[in-house]
Amino acid sequence: MVVVAHNFSNSDGVTRDTIAIGTRHGPDRCVNPDEALPTSSPLAIALMLVCGLVGFALRYLAREHTNDDAFQFLIPWYTFARDHGVGALGEAFTNYTPFYSYLLLIAARFDWLGQPLSLVKAISVVFEFGCAAVVAQMVWRATKMPLRASMAFCAVWLAPTVIFNGAMWGQSDSIWTFFTLVSVALFMRDRNGILPFAVAFSVKAQSIFLGPFVLGMILRRRIHVAWLAAIPAVYLVLAIPVLVAGRSLGSVSSVYMDQVNTFDRLFISAANIWIFAAGTPYAIGVAVGVALATASGLALSIFIARSKRTGPEFILLVACVSLMLMPYLLPKMHERYFYAFELASIALSCINPRYLPFAIIAQIDGVLSYLAFDAGMAMSLPPAALCNTILALYLVLDLKRGERGFRFPKLAWLGFAVAIAGLFSHLAFAGSDSNVSLAYLLATGLAAAMTLRLIKESQRSTAGEPDRSR
Repeated sequence: MVVVAHNFSNSDGVTRDTIAIGTRHGPDRCVNPDEALPTSSPLAIALMLVCGLVGFALRYLAREHTNDDAFQFLIPWYTFARDHGVGALGEAFTNYTPFYSYLLLIAARFDWLGQPLSLVKAISVVFEFGCAAVVAQMVWRATKMPLRASMAFCAVWLAPTVIFNGAMWGQSDSIWTFFTLVSVALFMRDRNGILPFAVAFSVKAQSIFLGPFVLGMILRRRIHVAWLAAIPAVYLVLAIPVLVAGRSLGSVSSVYMDQVNTFDRLFISAANIWIFAAGTPYAIGVAVGVALATASGLALSIFIARSKRTGPEFILLVACVSLMLMPYLLPKMHERYFYAFELASIALSCINPRYLPFAIIAQIDGVLSYLAFDAGMAMSLPPAALCNTILALYLVLDLKRGERGFRFPKLAWLGFAVAIAGLFSHLAFAGSDSNVSLAYLLATGLAAAMTLRLIKESQRSTAGEPDRSR
């Protein structure tokens, strides 16, 4: 462990003390700030148990909260599955892939335990727990520190966006994210993660956000290109029960195309670049967005294949970049589509605390986006999109310049907390009013400025410390 105290003067002559932690001894070898300290496994287990109970309590309290999607889609789908049993598989009674139909049928077997909404949410709870376990496993294998792994589990299990997505809305993003995280975890262990990625794609098309990462790992590891055939093959294998039940192959294979054609707006509800270009003609915007995402994805894949950096931290970092860039650049995205990035960034921050701002800002941006839909706070989206822009920029720059030492800038954290508190307070008092007031502009500008400062300060190379990542 290296802990260096620096006393230095900045340009205006003010002396500051900075504690530098986690400097490098080699490529992608993070010196953990607490690796010399004894780590208590009983404490880690106790923390997981307490947080686990708190998480279940929160989900119980939110059991009756929902939105229009549940009444229009989720509950009717569940009711159909319950009333028709296995025979429901012969009908396209959801606009999701067959995998979700199977889960609804399983949930319907426990209909006597609770209300339809609670049982639909229970599906998400199972996979949320799985996501937390996978993230904890990622951190444990990378650090061998039980307390950090326990904290990673708790952070995912209690993450505000996770609570919003499943416990409050009953959405199913935890399902495809679970298999996506398993894929990343396998690649972090130098194993082939294409099969779980194929399963994720068989659950939801949003798993394609990991596509540039997977392609890059195929090129990097020289995995035979024939493995790509596993993606459609797994989709068809998982569709066998519905095909046997009488549903047509055309119906099964057109699910994603039907979903793509559901909306004809470039901006739906995601805090991404298209909130600033929502007035672009639809056809032109779709073409530009797809081309931009494709070019960026290919560039990331080539970077992954050519990079000399190694180690689980680097693999997780490039996965985070893939999961962030795709929903940020693509049009027609929902607020929920940053879900996988939000959880992967938690794992990254637990492996190396210099990425802590990314995980926290991702959660805040996610909550701002969810509030726009859940509470009608439409003006919460622009600051979330602005902060996501800063996140995307710094993730890309981080890949380019490599790992550096990190520090915890207290003033930046304080300013960020004040800025975000002010923004949330203004939005809460303003409610769904979409008028742009001076107070809103000030709060948004301050939140964005402090986001920029927080990330910049936390990633700045420690004074006098050479960059050892090259």
